Amino acid sequence: MWARKRFDLSWLDIGYGLLQCVRIGGSVEPHYVNQTWKDSRHPFTCLSVRTGFDLLLSALNLPKNSEVIVSALTIEGMLKIIEEHGLVAVPVDIETDTLAPSVDQIESLITDKTKLILIAHLFGSRIKLDAIAQIAQKHQLLLIEDCAQQFDGMPEGRQDVADVSMYSFGPIKTATALGGAVFSVAQKELADQLTNLESKYPKRSRSFFFRRLLKYSFLKFISYRLTFAMFVGIMKLMGRDYNKLLKKSTRGFSGSDFFSLIRRRPSSPLVVLLARKLQRFNGKSITIQRKLGDYLKTTLNDQSGHQVAGNNAPSNHYWVFPTLVNDPAAVELSLRAAGVDADRRGSMVVVQPPEGHTCSYPENAEYILKSSVFLPVYKPMTKQTMDMLAAAVDMGDTPADFMLTRADACVHSVPESLAQDT
Repeated sequence: MWARKRFDLSWLDIGYGLLQCVRIGGSVEPHYVNQTWKDSRHPFTCLSVRTGFDLLLSALNLPKNSEVIVSALTIEGMLKIIEEHGLVAVPVDIETDTLAPSVDQIESLITDKTKLILIAHLFGSRIKLDAIAQIAQKHQLLLIEDCAQQFDGMPEGRQDVADVSMYSFGPIKTATALGGAVFSVAQKELADQLTNLESKYPKRSRSFFFRRLLKYSFLKFISYRLTFAMFVGIMKLMGRDYNKLLKKSTRGFSGSDFFSLIRRRPSSPLVVLLARKLQRFNGKSITIQRKLGDYLKTTLNDQSGHQVAGNNAPSNHYWVFPTLVNDPAAVELSLRAAGVDADRRGSMVVVQPPEGHTCSYPENAEYILKSSVFLPVYKPMTKQTMDMLAAAVDMGDTPADFMLTRADACVHSVPESLAQDT
């Protein structure tokens, strides 16, 4: 059985991380990673994207009730942080075929209370920010891009129009070090301020990271086809829901005190492992994933007319593959019958319009979340595997003539979200 996701972490990486946990030596600070990062802007390294975003809002110290224009699909943790700082998240809807917000809609949402624009690159796609950056400059707003789902290599000046770009290396991310994030910051003074604020946080222990490596060693072991099928079978015999167990196991910050968990510095072994992953990243797996995703996108469209969210995005390496279907539950069952563990409850939430605000409800974002089944696309899958996935989707779903419209799809309830590891 194909697992829904394969960790981008080799056994050598795990062994290296374990050795760093028992290594005798001084503390390694997060700025050690900065020496590896390649970009025209100033790097800042921290425990997670949520850690860094929390620090960024602390550094900016914006007036209470200031507004942050946010891509209408995001993770719940980012909204918690915005609320914690007394700010208001205002959703801007995204286009189904590009996953990009409308520039005109962004400008229509700007008021005298607007201070930030936060744009997310979703599901492995990348959107063009130049026009949005011009709007931000015109209104003297800070532009932040969330690249947690989009890392395909260090920026190296390829797209540096944002004031802050945020990259995640949490457990299920590309080039994962089981944690860590790097921010590219245009203003050196702001990057230095973030570093100073973060230096006051307590540091996670080596023993914590050692236990984390052991846990993900087990999860990696069961992600192979044979061992995953055995794991699913054993869970069923025990009457356990393996889906819930896996989601719980991969949560980045589980527990009741969210902010005490994110307000930490990364442990020395995590820092060293992240630097190693960045130094050795060559993009080969991304190239394979992109080719498989492009092939599957074409096959789905040709065989049954199904589309992937972000079908016309300028760039996409398919970190996940959100296929838009009429009956997600039926398609999920069809895929499992074919030996594929697909997921229809993604990690995202729809940003709700704030009470009393005139912004419209983000119907496209809700349609994407309601209608998507996330297909696994990764090495060592082949084109034959993609053909099997396309056939299972076609077999499980209602014929294309009966596909729901966006308005119809929005009648249904929002899926339960999963805390993510950014």
